Amino acid sequence: MINSDKSYFSLRSFYGILEPEEKSFIKEMLRMAGRKQPSVFEKYAHEYDLITNAVERVNYHQKEVDALITRFAPATVLDAGCANGLTSELLARRGVNTVGLDCSRRMIQAAREKCDSKNLPLSFRVGNFERLPKSMHSEFDLVVCLANSISGVSSVAGVRKTLKNFYAVLKPGGWLVMQMLNYSSMKEGTLFPIRATANDGIIYERFSERRGKRLSVYVSRLEMRGSSQKFEVFRHEFDTYDIALIGRLVARSGFCKVGKFGDLYLKKRFARTSRDLVLICQRPIG
Repeated sequence: MINSDKSYFSLRSFYGILEPEEKSFIKEMLRMAGRKQPSVFEKYAHEYDLITNAVERVNYHQKEVDALITRFAPATVLDAGCANGLTSELLARRGVNTVGLDCSRRMIQAAREKCDSKNLPLSFRVGNFERLPKSMHSEFDLVVCLANSISGVSSVAGVRKTLKNFYAVLKPGGWLVMQMLNYSSMKEGTLFPIRATANDGIIYERFSERRGKRLSVYVSRLEMRGSSQKFEVFRHEFDTYDIALIGRLVARSGFCKVGKFGDLYLKKRFARTSRDLVLICQRPIG
């Protein structure tokens, strides 16, 4: 079904020409994903770079980060939902004082193990978007919440609290950049291939599926080392927040100068067919 000798291959081409046995594999993956289980991102936090294909992403993501630095010229940044710290590290490489925040202790541990020896203006802390401490208030020129991290907030009330907290930790005149999936561009009930990666005998495949106001992300992990094989499937469910609702919550939180884009370079205007919504907004100076 897949060539494990390749470090990266196209899931779209793989998914578009499924053989019967491959369709059976997908059905089995969905069945296994229905079982109660821990998060793949918790269990395999140390493999997050492999799951997300960081080696392939790092160069173009550095360009995205550079575009944000050029646009907002921040001296201090909060990377909200930092996972194992890729964006935080890329910001810090450019001399920006950065704090990476994530609710996962294992992710923060992985980020520290990866970055602590690099002598960068960078620190990490475990925290929740909805309960940011007052000690962080008015500390940051820029808050970035990328890669659909806002979907981890489990209710509209939680999103409202999150936006108010982002507002509070920004300095007057500071900016929020929030990247989220444009769910309206995803057809109901269709499996969308996200990415597949293979490295050192471990193969990850990711799919997403929208059903109503919920998004399911399926992650399969196949470990093939020596004569043994280990196969696991994980499912993660998220709320899909309407873009108009997010816009209203942003305005009610006190932000101004709201802009909507289709990419992190902030060059493409958001359209109904855009995969992502990148929303920017400012805490007023006065």
